[in-house]
Amino acid sequence: MRVLGWSLAVLLFAAAQPAAARQATVQPAPPVLTAPLEKEARQIERMLIAPCCWMQPVSEHASQASDEVKAQIRERLGRGMNRQQILDSFVAQYSLRILAEPPNRGFSRFLYLTPWLVFGVSAFGLVGLVKRMTRGRRDAAPPRTATPAPSAAGPDAGGRAYEQQLDDELRDMD
Repeated sequence: MRVLGWSLAVLLFAAAQPAAARQATVQPAPPVLTAPLEKEARQIERMLIAPCCWMQPVSEHASQASDEVKAQIRERLGRGMNRQQILDSFVAQYSLRILAEPPNRGFSRFLYLTPWLVFGVSAFGLVGLVKRMTRGRRDAAPPRTATPAPSAAGPDAGGRAYEQQLDDELRDMD
């Protein structure tokens, strides 16, 4: 009997709640877009960072803030705004921080040039290092002894002189 009383009390409370309050908790569904506009919406989602934590693109992040941004993108596409207008509206609302890729102008251009500058300086330094290392080896290398030229006595005379030199060097090592 108690369970029935509690159930009835909960039902009466839910029925007594104003209709406006119930509608406030239900979010409207984003407008249904055509296939090309839906594709454009997904591309824009990848270009924006979730404003709740600033860690992931809106397309990958699962939060209420990213869901709101997704709905705003679709709503603005439904109104006829293009990609640049939508991005500009989010930049006006959240600043440049909302963009996953900073624009290639102003101070942000430094972010695009830095990798090329580092690559150039590194390549220049590497070439200098290799030149310095090879120059040091050439200077420190002992002079080579000239091998005896083959004599005019015959084709085998040069071979015998080489064998003789080899035998002498092997004997000196013992």
